Amino acid sequence: MAGARQIVDPPAFTALPHGLWDSIQHPTPGGSHWQQGITWIERCPDGDTTYDDCLSITGTDAPPAPAAKAGNVEQTSRGATPFTVYAQFECSPVGVGDAATVGSDALARVEQRQVEAAFWTGVAGGQPVVFPHLAADAEVVDSQDIILQPTASPVVTGGADVAHALGALEQALASCYAGQGLIHVPRSALPTLAAWKLARTADDGQLVTPGGNRIVAGTGYTGSGPDGAAAAAGTSWIYATGPAFGYRSDVYVSPVRESLDRSTNTLRMLAERTYVIGYTCCLLAAHIALGVPTE
Repeated sequence: MAGARQIVDPPAFTALPHGLWDSIQHPTPGGSHWQQGITWIERCPDGDTTYDDCLSITGTDAPPAPAAKAGNVEQTSRGATPFTVYAQFECSPVGVGDAATVGSDALARVEQRQVEAAFWTGVAGGQPVVFPHLAADAEVVDSQDIILQPTASPVVTGGADVAHALGALEQALASCYAGQGLIHVPRSALPTLAAWKLARTADDGQLVTPGGNRIVAGTGYTGSGPDGAAAAAGTSWIYATGPAFGYRSDVYVSPVRESLDRSTNTLRMLAERTYVIGYTCCLLAAHIALGVPTE
């Protein structure tokens, strides 16, 4: 690319904060077998209370003998399926020296958005093959009776104000999972949360709700409902899950010898990375109205 103007490097790319991958746990993979998918035993306890009838009173007299203790920890086999994000570009063999670097850089610019879109919608390569995901209105179970996809439970519908909706969502999350969970929102909802003072930056840099749950603001999150339909104008769906975790491979860049199309003397360079992401216990949804408080 000759010319009078000097050829320089473009600005460096910086990923937006509070995205999905930075908000989830990253266990040590212990090999590459996870790329065929993962399975885990999920334990979501309800718990209960009891008392010693010899030491207890009700305020008027002794209580009756307590009920027998019963199982209150639900154990479920859960699974997650892998998907791959890729970027492919064409170039002249003259630029082969930079091809690997350009491929890796191109992938870095798009992978956060693509991962988040797949995790929200369940779609990769145009097909509904990513499990589990957020916008889901039907359970998916594999041939071994392992749950790949739970059904999202709407706790608020009709586009309620965000303070009411987030409160209901966090209460349902607390009932389902007593620890810190995740609130998944499209970036279009962040100004609304900020206007209502419902998002703050914690000391460790996390974006959290007043209840202490972590906010995941995905560039690829679409705001669609559990049925996959786009939210009405001026509204969005948001979701809550228990903590999430994931594995991802190293970036693969296709070798030059496999990328050369000799018929056109063009390199088709491919950079890709495989992901698998799961979450525990809860999948809850709320439909919120976007906008600032009116009072």
